[in-house]
Amino acid sequence: MPKAIDTEDVELLKLVAEGTTHFAPVQDEPSDSPRWVGRVERLRRLRREGLIRMPEPERPGDPPGYPGGVGPCELTPRGRETVEQSTA
Repeated sequence: MPKAIDTEDVELLKLVAEGTTHFAPVQDEPSDSPRWVGRVERLRRLRREGLIRMPEPERPGDPPGYPGGVGPCELTPRGRETVEQSTA
């Protein structure tokens, strides 16, 4: 497993492994809430570490702030291996 991975990372990877492909703020949560901003940053980090494939959620011309949704996400082989190691 990558050094910086923690239980919240593993839980996100497990959600993707179980079929969650899109993430969004919870109902009535603004897209700039600290919880959502943290989740988007965590997903981006997992992508940088090669554990998931995910398109960049922000596109040129989008209004400032965080996106209202992220996805589709899928595990890479390395991400699958990390999930398997975490459940072993």
